Amino acid sequence: GDVDKATSIFERKLEFVKTLPNNEEMKSDTMHKIGCLLAHKSKPKKALKMLDEALRMKKLVFDGKHKSVLETTWAVAATSQTLGDNDKALKEYSVLMDNMKLVDDIPVDTVAVHHSAGKLLFEGGKTDKAVQSFRQALNAAEFSGNAQLKSEITLNLANALSTRGELDEAMKLYGTLLNTKSLKKTKVLLLTRFNRSLSLIKMGEVEEARDVLHKIAKNRSPMADDLKGNIYLTLGNLAVSDGNTEEALGYFEKSLDLAEKDDISTHTHTKKSIAMAHLKAGQTGEAMSTLEDLLQDFSRSDGKGKSVNLLKAEIWNCLARVYKIEEDLPQAKNFAKLALQTYKAELGENNPITLRNVANLQLILLEEAEDLEKSEAKSVIDAAKFELEETLEAFVSLDDPWTYRLDVASLKTNLGFIAIWQGKPKKAKKLVRQIKEIELPPEHTLVRQIMVLEERIEELEMKKKK
Repeated sequence: GDVDKATSIFERKLEFVKTLPNNEEMKSDTMHKIGCLLAHKSKPKKALKMLDEALRMKKLVFDGKHKSVLETTWAVAATSQTLGDNDKALKEYSVLMDNMKLVDDIPVDTVAVHHSAGKLLFEGGKTDKAVQSFRQALNAAEFSGNAQLKSEITLNLANALSTRGELDEAMKLYGTLLNTKSLKKTKVLLLTRFNRSLSLIKMGEVEEARDVLHKIAKNRSPMADDLKGNIYLTLGNLAVSDGNTEEALGYFEKSLDLAEKDDISTHTHTKKSIAMAHLKAGQTGEAMSTLEDLLQDFSRSDGKGKSVNLLKAEIWNCLARVYKIEEDLPQAKNFAKLALQTYKAELGENNPITLRNVANLQLILLEEAEDLEKSEAKSVIDAAKFELEETLEAFVSLDDPWTYRLDVASLKTNLGFIAIWQGKPKKAKKLVRQIKEIELPPEHTLVRQIMVLEERIEELEMKKKK
């Protein structure tokens, strides 16, 4: 039980082992133990440094499938996840999952590995793979006897299925959790109710969802307090959809009041929602002021790193939208470029968020081209067409057609408009046929855009017949 004493003993052992010849095996084992103890003492940075070196040495001594290597791989993955280095954590979890069927009696908790990997995949937008990992974790949890863990995995699986659009199966899983007596008065039950309400909204059952959210907000249990900020944020977004800006702003203020002062993420997302509420109400000045204040908050804070950079990119993106509506396209383009550069640096060029921002920038450039002479506009439009086609190919290569169906439909719609500008109705019609094979929500703005595209095709065909 005395972790400090154990750490001290192993540190002295490490100094002794370093003096021995051919010491790699004993040295790496000792470093692994020190790393695990440091992680237990909530010193993940020091722990990871020790574990990385232990893993490097073990790979020199043992085969990659050796139990000792896999044990340290698990420690590196878990510690990397604690530090927020999700890419590294997922890479190491993937190694473990690849070896699970190849190594008998693997010295890792297979439920924990699949569950952790699923959460990271879900956060990274890789919903199909997340669902697969959660299913594997749930299957393994059936034999663990840990009912609480099984419930948590079931909830995460339901959330991933809901995100993927498989609402019927998600609702069945939520129902199973709600009917589990052992979950009464637990955080998992409250989270189930909250996430089920989000699925109800997707299904168009907004009033039922709203009732559920209000009931959770009235819950006096301390366990509900952590959810109330998100509840008010959701209620605010619903009010924005209904056109009730004042009501929405009231909910957003409640959400801000509940946020911790140092919770940069919650403050950013809530103030961004406030800005977007003003924007929808036509109050572009208020929207711009709110977003610029947010950037000032960042300049005064000590926050650094990937998460902060991504939050800034979100704000730049919103400012690009505001300036585009204000028809200040040069400013819109500048902020869109700032956001895109950040996403490329932090998420990589083929991340879905990066790809969406590539497309957004091209739309601003296309709008700028409308004011140019046709000869000048051609080069801009050709370049934008190339980027949009490349982005479309990248989305298709992600091999998750349901998750990215709206992205694909949007890109094909915009390429259809470019084909109209180029005087190619046949190409535009081919794109429309492809778009109509994609299942779109009836109320989605794309539906109207596709109708306009079809009207433009008809006009162009009539013009060509004359």
